[in-house]
Amino acid sequence: MPSPSPTVLEEPAPVAPPPAPKRRVNDILLGRFERWALPRMAARLPDWMTPDGLTSIAIVGSFLSAVAYGLAGSNPVWLHVASLGLVIHWWGDSLDGTLARVRQIRREKYGFFVDHQADAISTVALCVGLGAGGLLKMEIALAVCVGVLMLMLLVNMVTIARDVFKISFGLLGPTELRLIAIGFNTLAWAAGPREWAAFGTTWTLFDALGVLSVVLLAVVYLVGLVRETRLIGRLDPTPEAGQDGIPYDPTGQERTD
Repeated sequence: MPSPSPTVLEEPAPVAPPPAPKRRVNDILLGRFERWALPRMAARLPDWMTPDGLTSIAIVGSFLSAVAYGLAGSNPVWLHVASLGLVIHWWGDSLDGTLARVRQIRREKYGFFVDHQADAISTVALCVGLGAGGLLKMEIALAVCVGVLMLMLLVNMVTIARDVFKISFGLLGPTELRLIAIGFNTLAWAAGPREWAAFGTTWTLFDALGVLSVVLLAVVYLVGLVRETRLIGRLDPTPEAGQDGIPYDPTGQERTD
């Protein structure tokens, strides 16, 4: 009777190591305060709170602000509710990643994807709410939306190109933008629903502030774009002709042999 062949134990497939954390650049005006305060706030959160839960709270805060902006066109008191929603959005959006780092449950790819999608949804909701409420011309609100989304796209591309999560541009970041918006809300509430005619149309205080915001966003984006393009160009220089082992072809046609 032949002896049974010995069982061959297959070695488990090697597990890929988790991706290294991306270097964060947070040189905003309030960066030092956030680096001190946010970890302490995250450490005091209850065990049942999760990073995804905080991201959901941030989205709820943005939708609260969007609805309040829509109602503020008929009653400026709603501007205070819009400011409250921005504070809630800051709280959830700033603490979701901080909580993951404090508890050492960080998921780089998942967190990066979810956080940025939530930010995009919140940006669109806020801008549409502003335009729908009549506080701000819809075309200006959409221009602000495009400006913010372009900055977010720049952040994403910098992260991919040189593995650096650059939150701030010119000392301004999401926290400062929220504070500026809260200041706009307070100023518009104190000034009341004033309107004036210019360039063949009627303008409100929010219209003027919206145009100023578009200009500032455009300047910050263009300066950041030029600076990052030069930096990435130095990090990824043009190779010498034939450096990859393929002879230089002056016609620019790909070799097939």
